[in-house]
This record gives sequence, structure tokens and C-alpha cells, in this order.
Amino acid sequence: MPKDAASTRANILAAAVQTLQRGGVEGFTLDAVARRAGVVKGLILYHYASRGRLLRAAASQVAASRSAAIERALASAPGAGGSDACWEELRRQAEDGTARAWLGLCAAGLIDRSARNAHFEDAARDAVIDGTAIALATGVPLADAKDAYDALWLTLLEVTEKS
Repeated sequence: MPKDAASTRANILAAAVQTLQRGGVEGFTLDAVARRAGVVKGLILYHYASRGRLLRAAASQVAASRSAAIERALASAPGAGGSDACWEELRRQAEDGTARAWLGLCAAGLIDRSARNAHFEDAARDAVIDGTAIALATGVPLADAKDAYDALWLTLLEVTEKS
């Protein structure tokens, strides 16, 4: 039974997002997307014209769904409840590959961090510094705080140096 064009296009986009989640930007090929979508590569090019266009569409999808999930988690409960829900969402995104895909897309300059995220790097640096200050002031063991601090800085440097 043939699919309609809209469902085929949506299937290809979903496969592209899954390919990013599994292999990151470096593993993103039209062949990999075609295998995952169960279509021939020519059909992908028919719908998206190029690897770059499909990658940008997938980046937009990853960014939008990631942001919406985090916003839903934060809004799900007041105060610490929202924070806990956000933590669980971030953990889920790390497990399913969304975090890897998002970071790789940011590093490749494919996530638009203008407009709402115009000062992403400054805000992220402030969050690392403020979060570390809070951890130290509230008695988090120094070794744990230092491990988190180092990991956050390394990730921030990787994302901002490539964009």
C-alpha cells in the first residue's frame, strides 16, 4: 500500500532524527537514513533535495522537541518538582541519544541559537559558575563539585569552539 507524500516525508524526518540520536552528526548519512526509513536514497533527495537540507530539518526537529519536552517538565510541578521532572527528562534524553544529537548539532552550528538563545554561551558560563557556587555553598563534597564543574566546562568549550 503506497504511502502519501506527507507521511513519507514525516517518516524520513523521523528516521533522520533517529540516525542523529544513534550516531550523531558524524554518523549522519543519507544511506543510514534510507535504511532506517525503509526507503531508497533517491526518495530522500526527492523530498529534501540534499543531505544538508535534511540535516537542517532534523536539527530543527531535535531542537523543537527537546525544548518542548524540557518546558513541559519544568511546568509539570512547582519548585523542586519541576526541577526533578527536568532532571528526569534530561536523563531520558541522554539515554535515547537526543542529548548527543543536540550537542553535536550545536557544535556543528546547525541549531539556531540566535533570537531566544542569543547569549547562549554567556548564559551557560554563568550557569556553570553560579551552579558551582551554589554547590560549594551548600556543602556538596568538593570532589563531586569539581567533577561536575570540569565536565560542564569541557562540554561548554566543545560546543562553543565549534560554533
